[in-house]
Amino acid sequence: MSGWGKKQDLLVVRVVDVLSGVLSGARPEPARRVIASRALLAVEEWLFPMHEELVLAENADAAAQKATDEQWVDDAAVRRWVTETLAEHASSYNEHHDVWEDDPEFVEPRGEHPVWALLELSPFARRLRLLQEAAAKTAVGLGGDVGVGAHQIGHWAAGRSRPGERERAALAKALGVHPVWLHASRDGQPDEQLYRFASCPCEEPAVVTRLGLGREEPNWYDSPAEQDAAVHWCGGCGQGWVKDEAGWLLPLPPGDEPTPSGGEVAGLGHPLMSGPSVTLDEPWPRAVWRPPAGRKGRARTAYQVPGLLTREPQALPVRPAVARAVVPAPVLGAGPAERLAANATWCRTCRALVGTPTGAAGGPWVLLHRSEAARGLSTWTYPTEKDALHHGAHLAMTYLQLGDGPLDRVALDLFTGQAHRQVIARFLELHPETAQFEVAELVPMRAGEF
Repeated sequence: MSGWGKKQDLLVVRVVDVLSGVLSGARPEPARRVIASRALLAVEEWLFPMHEELVLAENADAAAQKATDEQWVDDAAVRRWVTETLAEHASSYNEHHDVWEDDPEFVEPRGEHPVWALLELSPFARRLRLLQEAAAKTAVGLGGDVGVGAHQIGHWAAGRSRPGERERAALAKALGVHPVWLHASRDGQPDEQLYRFASCPCEEPAVVTRLGLGREEPNWYDSPAEQDAAVHWCGGCGQGWVKDEAGWLLPLPPGDEPTPSGGEVAGLGHPLMSGPSVTLDEPWPRAVWRPPAGRKGRARTAYQVPGLLTREPQALPVRPAVARAVVPAPVLGAGPAERLAANATWCRTCRALVGTPTGAAGGPWVLLHRSEAARGLSTWTYPTEKDALHHGAHLAMTYLQLGDGPLDRVALDLFTGQAHRQVIARFLELHPETAQFEVAELVPMRAGEF
């Protein structure tokens, strides 16, 4: 239990709150599995300090991959799943490192370690703890605002008792939230409204850039869940989101992103914002909780209460799963007009090319080199890089469709979303040793040079 304190207590409470808000009542799918994996990892890094980071990540991802519908059916089921997962990992941790009950590094699979009591906290107890932390109020200060002793705040936060109607109203006023958030009818309900959104809720939403985890550099992640996830980065607040099959944006817990030198997320075009609330150690997600102005170091400064919490919570509408598009027959070069027109029903680039006047070639052109087993190296030419990437994506999808197994869902999602460069990168990631298709380079040239 060495190194464990109040900071870790709050981390566990927040992780469970995130997991319950994101997973409760939802079907396990790539977007939720990557969130489950990352949130578990945040706890296990503190709970199992002698494990290597790679081992921790593999264990967390394996647990997320094995989760079933029944294990995520509601708040209680999610907490049981987390408890069982950590207990199983604790046993293997103790055995692997040969530590016993009298060793300070021993983690009881169930017992005195504070993590087990924290996993039993109801949604109300978690809500109170997290709001109290965000408001930077001590038990003494909050108790004074409510008219009770500090010990009573402690009892409520530990789940040993519940406040009455008058105390709930006073708590809401002291914490700056709408009274309904702390109403008794919500005591067993997770705060899904804080973790599921139709669009980024930050104060200055900007263009959302769609990237993939691990696609910028092949094999960046070992996690199948993260390889399957598509990330939507908000240019306003820097929050990373993953989208579920129904179209909800789910906040992506912090992790090792493909960030090159200079602090820019690959392909995003600007530095990713940094500062408080980037990690799960602070009120989170960052899109909802605005860091205090002038916050310095670890000083206890109240976070600004999100506007979402000052209004009565609304039940989230049921959103049916989005049907996945069927990939049409790809365009293979300057094919017949009928094929071009057929793809124009869904592809913006094909639609733009239909009916385009033809004329003499000129100006800067782009070479797309590709190699095929039957033809060797061949060079295709296009008037712009956009056209070259568009054609390359169609070619990549053609070869992916030739396989015996099902079409790769990530490539399909990128293809129908017309993320042409990422489709090519995904193909090379899936087939790093391919001899059928490979983008060697895109070389700007003039028409008369080839």
